[in-house]
Amino acid sequence: MENNLASRQTEKLPFKVKLGYGFSGYCSFITWTAFSYYGLYFFTDVVGLSAAFAGAMISLGTLWDAITDPIVGGISDNLKLKSGRRRPLIIGVALPFVLISILLFTNWGFSEAVSKVYFVVIILLYYTAQTVLDISSSALGSEMTLDYDERASLATFKNYFGLAATVAISPTLMLVAYFGGLFENADRGWSCTLACYMIIALIFIFILWKTTKGYERHREEGNKFSFADIKDIFKSKPTRIVMLIFGIAVFANTINYALQVYYYTNYAQLTEGQIASVTMVFGVASIFCAWITDRLMQKLSKKAAWIIAIGLEAAVMIIMIGFIIQPGNATAIYILAILMSLGNAAVYQVPWAMIPDCVDVTELSSGKRVDGVIFGVVAFIQKACGALGAAVLGTLLTVIGYNAEAASQTQDALSGLKYMYAFLCGGIYLVTVLIVLKYPLSKSKHDRVRIAIEERRQGKEVDLTEFKDLI
Repeated sequence: MENNLASRQTEKLPFKVKLGYGFSGYCSFITWTAFSYYGLYFFTDVVGLSAAFAGAMISLGTLWDAITDPIVGGISDNLKLKSGRRRPLIIGVALPFVLISILLFTNWGFSEAVSKVYFVVIILLYYTAQTVLDISSSALGSEMTLDYDERASLATFKNYFGLAATVAISPTLMLVAYFGGLFENADRGWSCTLACYMIIALIFIFILWKTTKGYERHREEGNKFSFADIKDIFKSKPTRIVMLIFGIAVFANTINYALQVYYYTNYAQLTEGQIASVTMVFGVASIFCAWITDRLMQKLSKKAAWIIAIGLEAAVMIIMIGFIIQPGNATAIYILAILMSLGNAAVYQVPWAMIPDCVDVTELSSGKRVDGVIFGVVAFIQKACGALGAAVLGTLLTVIGYNAEAASQTQDALSGLKYMYAFLCGGIYLVTVLIVLKYPLSKSKHDRVRIAIEERRQGKEVDLTEFKDLI
């Protein structure tokens, strides 16, 4: 039994397979990142919708995304095709995902009422396609290996390319201006810019689908989805904590990303070129910090990686944005971007490395392996909190008096941007650091969980009292 367990837990994946799987990060995050940074701005300053309505509309889409996550997860758990149960969904949604992403940033010049209906429909379609792609690829990673460190490595590869999406979208405003200059309607610049990003995504999806063939190796057949599965998930203390820190951090991250373009443009008074270069520096530094996060997870623990990375980002935001950075100080903004990058890398990388381990805990307690359902429920929490973040930000922009049509913002609006960015975002990140201190699943404890699962498969009795701190 020990040898069998060792072979299952020390499965090393080929580099090309990890690389191909890593491309899922770019595919899942490219439109999401562009939408997080520029979606609210696009709706308010390009389409001409009110900040409150735009925020509510984004929240509606995100909530729809959250609702569909566990449903898609359950479907993918029970899909039975020769080519697998995750990969057919990945390749099948590729083209619709690409086309809908472009339409999401296409302003047809409709009346305000028609524009509202159009973008509500497109947002719902986008989040549906994104759910199918992201949940299927995330659950696929959980089945490719049972090794604790290899799972962290897969999450790191995915995060590398997820963060590369930040670098990719950094010249967005400049590309929009360039492409817009080629058309009588400058708004077409947004559509062309997204088309460039999505051609790359389409190529990456195909590579992901091709290189992961044959690696859906650890899947339990015959586990029909039921709502009892969701109840079983919440019996796991590690899963509850991951859901909590991830949801709260995503709430802060949604505000963080969307607020940057407003803060940089209005408070920091950066030019479009400076905003592009700051975003690029932030993305490149985050990619490097993904490697640091991976080292922290493997040398210390996943919990320690979160405490160090998110704790640093929280402190930097509160101190630098709240007390140091002044309008026009571009150098300080670059320093801020670099110092925040470790937390930016960790906020998705660490939870997605924790979740497969939580799948094992649920399997131990319930006897069922439901990777897709767990990823779906965690994503539900994540996106519901993202929706709340978008709604809160849209409302707060209205409250502080932000006016998209004004040549310059009032002092109250500028101060509001500063305080939201520093103390709201930074303070919320700090809360997650305190919560994660209770996370009980270490590498050695996870090894014991896997051994207990193997013993039960061999017909032996397993004493779950050993795992009372987990279940």
